[in-house]
Amino acid sequence: MTSGTLQDSGRRIARAQRLEERCFEVLGGFVTSTADAEVKLLLARQSHHHAWHAELFARVLPDANGFDPGPVDPDPGVVAFLDLLAATTGPIDRLAGVFDLWIPRKVAAYERWLDETDPVRDAPLVRWLQFVVADERADLAEGRALLAARAPGAPTPGRVALAAALDRVGDLLD
Repeated sequence: MTSGTLQDSGRRIARAQRLEERCFEVLGGFVTSTADAEVKLLLARQSHHHAWHAELFARVLPDANGFDPGPVDPDPGVVAFLDLLAATTGPIDRLAGVFDLWIPRKVAAYERWLDETDPVRDAPLVRWLQFVVADERADLAEGRALLAARAPGAPTPGRVALAAALDRVGDLLD
């Protein structure tokens, strides 16, 4: 979907803001129940990156008099996947769910969105979206390196279930 109208753009920005808030909640929720100190530190730090991303999207959410972006609830598949991810208990499944499955999908959606923006009309959004994409890529590399160091073996049943749930996810932003 090209963000052609203020309504379309606002809905997409609001949806991205909600996704980032939910990522903050999920990763932050893992911190207290993760024993591995290095994994705990990574999850804590990166959860706050998602909170910051939500703030960046809030800054460019259209704020015209009486503007209402309309429904911004994510695709039901997104909700189901993130609920399943939040309920995941094993540290390897958590890392795989986040860094092998979820973040790559989210980065791809943001990159498509960035490709669809108009550099003049969407200049403030483009600036923040570029920051978010760069930050997500750096976090993804760090998370994948930690996952590779902890779990060089075959996929676990938890990861397989998460992958199946992600297959049922529609477009993250539309």
